[in-house]
Amino acid sequence: MADSHSDLEALRTACLALGQRGAERLVHLGDICDSLQTGVLEACIRFLRENGIFSVKGNNDFLVENLLRHQPPAERARNAGLALFLHDLPVTLVWGDVCFAHSLPFDSLRAFYEPIDVGSPDRAREVFQATSHRILFCGHSHSPVAFRWNRGRVKREAVPEDEPVRLNPDERYIFVVGSVAEGECALYDRGAGLFQRVRLAR
Repeated sequence: MADSHSDLEALRTACLALGQRGAERLVHLGDICDSLQTGVLEACIRFLRENGIFSVKGNNDFLVENLLRHQPPAERARNAGLALFLHDLPVTLVWGDVCFAHSLPFDSLRAFYEPIDVGSPDRAREVFQATSHRILFCGHSHSPVAFRWNRGRVKREAVPEDEPVRLNPDERYIFVVGSVAEGECALYDRGAGLFQRVRLAR
């Protein structure tokens, strides 16, 4: 899941929907927050921690982290734990041949801000060429889309709603999972080799 943008109710709905579908591990792909309303931010972070949700840093998380660090001294001290949580978020998580990132899977500012989906397979092709991950899951762009690499050719494809996509072991993939705040998340079944877009009832 990605891009919950401080919408705690949407985050809860996504976690419930994925749990009901058998998800064993939950990953948030960044832009947990987009607001300096520290009460909302604190509630979102508490929810992530209490539910053991892995997370990477998004551009809005990076922005809020820096805004928190430049508050007046008393507020900065009061919000130090929130700033530290955001500071410590990794840019990517890599488990075997699968990578999770907010957008580009690189350790740079560019990685937060530049979308992979530019309406063509051009940037996805660059990512495939620059990395060795078999699958990249990312957010940032709020509309679900897939990129498929097969023998050097890259195709941009729509992702059907609630219909599993069978992954070919000889191909590589980039999945933009969409925005939780806009009713999107996704499920990956590693054992069965299936990816499924999940529309949230709200």
